[in-house]
Amino acid sequence: MDKLALVLCCMPLAALDAEAPAVVPLLVAVIAACLGEVVPPRRRAWPSIAYAVAAVFAQALLPFLPLAAYDLARPSGHDASAAEPARSLPRPAARALMCAAPIAVAATGGSTSPLACGLSVGLCLAAALMAARTRDVEVQRSANHRQRDALREQALSLAEKNRDLLDRRVWEIRVAVLEERSRIARSIHDDVGHLLTRAVLQAQAQQVLHAADPAVADAFAQLGGTLNEALDTVRASVHDLHDEGVDLGAQVRAVADESPCPVDATVQVEDAPIPIAGCLLAVTREALSNVARHSDATRVELSLLEHPGFWRLSITDNGSATAAGASARGAGSTAGGAAPGASAGLGLISMEERVRALGGTFSAGPAPGGGFTVFASIPKEGARA
Repeated sequence: MDKLALVLCCMPLAALDAEAPAVVPLLVAVIAACLGEVVPPRRRAWPSIAYAVAAVFAQALLPFLPLAAYDLARPSGHDASAAEPARSLPRPAARALMCAAPIAVAATGGSTSPLACGLSVGLCLAAALMAARTRDVEVQRSANHRQRDALREQALSLAEKNRDLLDRRVWEIRVAVLEERSRIARSIHDDVGHLLTRAVLQAQAQQVLHAADPAVADAFAQLGGTLNEALDTVRASVHDLHDEGVDLGAQVRAVADESPCPVDATVQVEDAPIPIAGCLLAVTREALSNVARHSDATRVELSLLEHPGFWRLSITDNGSATAAGASARGAGSTAGGAAPGASAGLGLISMEERVRALGGTFSAGPAPGGGFTVFASIPKEGARA
């Protein structure tokens, strides 16, 4: 838009000289101005410099010198830095004054009227001011875009953190609910179940004591039956509460969150049977405990996935190979990944026995990329068996 405005201002200036063919100089000036837009920024001034030099010898080009002054006043690639190298071209404002040389030559020769020369110089100065203003606008626009991108990135980061906090709060509430259900089940089992069992025994004792009185014995027998029915109902309720109090995914996340070593947990599992959930949860606890006690790892990757036919658990740390061997020896693994001659202990052996008891496969040892890996896979057919 700036160059179009300059062209419209230069047209009346070209009309002051009746002998100057305005079409050819206009085309040459437009071509030079277009080249200034398409060439790289470091070469932006070259077409304008060539146009200004040509105007010294072809004074018909003088009316359109403000277009050249505009491109000369625009910063090039050298001007992007705060301090321009000394070997580079003069600064943009100084380069714009190069357009005054052809005007001065024309004024000295008397081939152009003083009014046209004055107007040309004024338009060149105006072009330099327009270029400076455009540069300020571009810089401000670029700063606004960077600030907008930074704010958008910050907003996305905050949104992601909020989602993580919400997810964390959901599973923390879920874990708290499960723990409360387990506590209630234990309380009912230990307190109410004990009292009902004692009442059943007392009813049976009274039934034996009053065996000579059939009516009383029958009454105690009915009471004992009622108490037995109540005890069976309490036991069923306790088992239901205990079964509902086991959420494998939530409890694995809770164990990972309590680990001293940071854990990247990927948990994608639905409700699992009690034996499967207990086994995988115990393996997770023991593996993370081994990392904390025997490894120099700074990060652990935990993956618990449910596939159509099996559950898969993988725990890998980024510890060194030396620490991985020490971890295997300290845990007492007899798995294929353990170092030869490692002493048999209870850590990984217990995990392997738990998994194999459910028909699964277990392995533990140094990972190919470094660190230590514990892997367990339990088929769903084994859980149903």
